Amino acid sequence: MFYEVKAILAGLINEFIESSHVIAKDSTIVSPPLASDSIVPPTIAGDTTFNSPTLAGDVTIVSPPLAGGARGGVKNPNQDSKKDSIESKTRHVKQIKTSTSIDTSPTSQHDDKKDSIESKEILIPENIPLEYPKNKEHGHFATTICFSLAKRLRKNPRDLANALSEFIESKNKDSIFENVEALNGFINLTLSLQFLESKINIALKNPQDYAKPQNLDSKKDSNNAQKILLEFVSANPTGPLHIGHARGAIFGSALTNIAQHLGEKIVCEYYVNDAGAQISMLSLSLYNAAREILNLSTLQGEIYKGEYIKDVAKAAIEHFGVSEFHKQWSEIKENLGTFGKEKMLDEIKRTLKQARIHFDNFVSEKALYKEWDATLSDLQKHNAIEEKDGAIWLKSTLKGDDKDRVLVRNNGEPTYMAGDIIYHRDKFERHFKHYINIWGADHHGYIKRIKASIDFLGYNSANLEVLLAQMVSLLKGGQPYKMSKRAGNFILMQDVLDDIGVDSLRFIFLSKSLDTHLEFDIDDLNKQDSSNPIFYINYANARIHTLLGKSSCTLDSIMNAKICDISTIIAGDSATTPHVIASERSERSNPNSKEDFIKDSNNALAKDLSNLIFNALTLSHILESSYKDRSLHKICEYLKNLAKDFHTFYNAHKILNTPYEKQILKALKFISLTLTTAFSLLGIEIKTKM
Repeated sequence: MFYEVKAILAGLINEFIESSHVIAKDSTIVSPPLASDSIVPPTIAGDTTFNSPTLAGDVTIVSPPLAGGARGGVKNPNQDSKKDSIESKTRHVKQIKTSTSIDTSPTSQHDDKKDSIESKEILIPENIPLEYPKNKEHGHFATTICFSLAKRLRKNPRDLANALSEFIESKNKDSIFENVEALNGFINLTLSLQFLESKINIALKNPQDYAKPQNLDSKKDSNNAQKILLEFVSANPTGPLHIGHARGAIFGSALTNIAQHLGEKIVCEYYVNDAGAQISMLSLSLYNAAREILNLSTLQGEIYKGEYIKDVAKAAIEHFGVSEFHKQWSEIKENLGTFGKEKMLDEIKRTLKQARIHFDNFVSEKALYKEWDATLSDLQKHNAIEEKDGAIWLKSTLKGDDKDRVLVRNNGEPTYMAGDIIYHRDKFERHFKHYINIWGADHHGYIKRIKASIDFLGYNSANLEVLLAQMVSLLKGGQPYKMSKRAGNFILMQDVLDDIGVDSLRFIFLSKSLDTHLEFDIDDLNKQDSSNPIFYINYANARIHTLLGKSSCTLDSIMNAKICDISTIIAGDSATTPHVIASERSERSNPNSKEDFIKDSNNALAKDLSNLIFNALTLSHILESSYKDRSLHKICEYLKNLAKDFHTFYNAHKILNTPYEKQILKALKFISLTLTTAFSLLGIEIKTKM
């Protein structure tokens, strides 16, 4: 809806410019340093700021094709404007080419009349600054376009805003806007209930497509969708997943859901570090644990600790037999390491499945090592490595790294980074358009060296995006969450899943920006008020389902009701009935009479319902903005604010057994669809009763 309104405005503003008498030669529109460069949550509580993906940088305009090649030029003023719908203008604007260069040659030799003819460049929707006003009284949208157009049209921004707002009102025959108001150069826009309902009807008819981009079908049928390779979790198969792994795992899972919803082609991959020193260490750990169980002597060396090692060792004794552990470690080292890796990987997969996290591929580091010689040869061809002190070094300082990095130790053993370079070479050889890695924050220093290796191999490291997941601190009753005895010094992901459930865990871990430290007291999940967002959102949906269940209206009558008729229904019933609960009276106004109170309360009902619907309809824009910025926590904020708005509406207005019951229930059914859709994309199951 956000981009549709932009397109509608672009068509109207272009028509307005065409009808203007004087147009300056200057053809660059620059956005003023105002709030138009940021998106504020639409008429809902909270201070979260949403950055518009289309407002960054200076705003430019595009010249139309020359005469004879009219592929969507400005509307001919001789045409009967009354026959052109705003909808057709929207399609008209979307066809405008965005690559046409702009003539910026000197204008001293041209008169104003010629300038006005030659400078009728067309605004494209992407260049219309549009924002959500902080103040609900200022409507659904606001634009600062008049500040940008003022110089071009040689008019004062305030006068221009007044003229443009009147022009939009005059062309509002499709009743898209309920109100268009000019205020100090700004234009505030309120969408009509009729327009909002048209969006509700589409959503309720095709709920599976709700909040998807309007051009999704064209994306599916073309190569417009990005083919993305997302690698995340990739925890060593030497132990169970801990709570730090959980944060990146849940974020990657939700990011995948949203990407697919928006039409992107994405492949999820887990890189299994099953080669090198860590598998050798796992093997020794299991060997010693098994021999301890059998009352045999153990070997010296660094080992993994925790009850899980004993559990796997018991399974190894049962699998291999007691006699195998009377042998030297070197005789069973490889088989024992492979057994342990597979056992741990099975446990990791079970935990991921319970957390609703899916992977398309599990890629083995060990299997990729067959490409090591070819990788080393490629690096050598690009003069990226050198031999020094008996070791092989990557000359990563040439690509901005702090120091060169060892690839092969002087004993001939490849380092951990060598495996990652092979893996990234394999990734780029599969020719995705974009690559995303989600790593722990402790891998921050690793980014430059990996990107250096990618560039050395002849690929473009700019196509690799690395997201860092910050640390997690869980509390219980104000105290640090108890470490797992099974894992030693870690909080296991499985333990927290069993304690609070997958829905709560996913919401908690998505509720804060990935790059900020997360601290949460799980006892807060027991609260049944707005301080517990999961309860509050679920309670909103449960309340809606309760209303639908209690209503005597049939589902068909609700679905066929016309929400835009609510004002007429209220007007016909307004003589004696206030449509706001009496306890809200003092908060709404201070009327001097019963008649004033009834009138005020009835106006409030229609306005509150319109705002509630509008807030829900911004989901598609929230999803696109959050995905673009990798700021999935904004979806959680949006849901909390939408739930708050619903509860406020529910407490303020009577719904059942009223003349407009069907109209409100239809709107609330749409609110439920919005909550359900957003929760589903976050990987959370919403409750319908509590």
